[in-house]
Amino acid sequence: MSRAAIPVIVVAGFLGSGKTTLLNHLLRTASGTRIGVLVNDFGSINIDAMLIAGQADGTVSLSNGCMCCSVDADGLEGALDRLVRPSAGIDVIVVEASGIAEPRALIRMITGLSDPRLAYGGLVYVVDAATIEELRERHPEVDRHIEIADLVVLNKADLITDTMLSSLRTALGAINDTAPTVATVDAVIEPELLFDASERPESGPRSGQLTFDELLAECAADDHASHDHAHLHDAYQSVEFSTDRPMNPRRLAAFLERPPSGSYRVKGVVGFDVPGHRQCYVVHAVGGFVRVQRQPWGPGPRTTSIVVIGSGVDSAVVHGRLQAAIDDGERDEHGILSITRYVTAP
Repeated sequence: MSRAAIPVIVVAGFLGSGKTTLLNHLLRTASGTRIGVLVNDFGSINIDAMLIAGQADGTVSLSNGCMCCSVDADGLEGALDRLVRPSAGIDVIVVEASGIAEPRALIRMITGLSDPRLAYGGLVYVVDAATIEELRERHPEVDRHIEIADLVVLNKADLITDTMLSSLRTALGAINDTAPTVATVDAVIEPELLFDASERPESGPRSGQLTFDELLAECAADDHASHDHAHLHDAYQSVEFSTDRPMNPRRLAAFLERPPSGSYRVKGVVGFDVPGHRQCYVVHAVGGFVRVQRQPWGPGPRTTSIVVIGSGVDSAVVHGRLQAAIDDGERDEHGILSITRYVTAP
């Protein structure tokens, strides 16, 4: 298989919400995965870049103003190009935006990149659970940021009551009813929710990052005598779907473009019974942005396997919609175009 495009994940949120804390957590815990980081702090001294210095596998800093204001698309692509060079072996790039950045502008810039080695990996928006309500009153534009997020991280959840947390989930859900909302303490979030772990071997007690299912199993086996809150991994779901039957391309495209509520990422290999298109199709989707690659099938059965990762995902809905996307023999002469328009060069 040719190397997949490197996802570029935007981490945004207002000042003090916990973006750098989240990034540092990813850098410490994504064992075996090489993370490139682009940090943009508001000011001539890039404090956030100093806070992560020495932890990332590749770091580029853009300071003295908001990245979305002070760097044009060509400048951003040039900065990312320094991280994506083959010798760096980067698996994922995380862009930590300034606390006053405009996420829409960042998304437009990244999705407009011409480099086929890079792909938009979604907007993760971090909010401070203790101050978000007051912040929304003071800066109503924050709601416009939350509504386009692909994942909302409700950080500092330990600073509010369970009742307040439930009320806040409801309020955020009214702004964005499709993105997963994950409550965290100290921005502790499982990297597997955001990107695939690398299989690169490591020295030390662990050889690479645990799989999603292994993480859940480890949490279940970890029997603390007492603890103040449930494991944060309990909030994540990984729903799997497999079939030996071909899929309907138009219906599958609709699923990838608008996956069930709570979904953050969709990935898998898919087969179609369409003349000239019976290769293996590798699909990825984040926040409605779809990428597809074609490649030959390997040995063994040609099985469609799709995984949906998120929080608050209804597995019955996932299975129901994918079951409905199985090819039932309906003639659809141009249906394959719904998939091939997303095909990227290998």
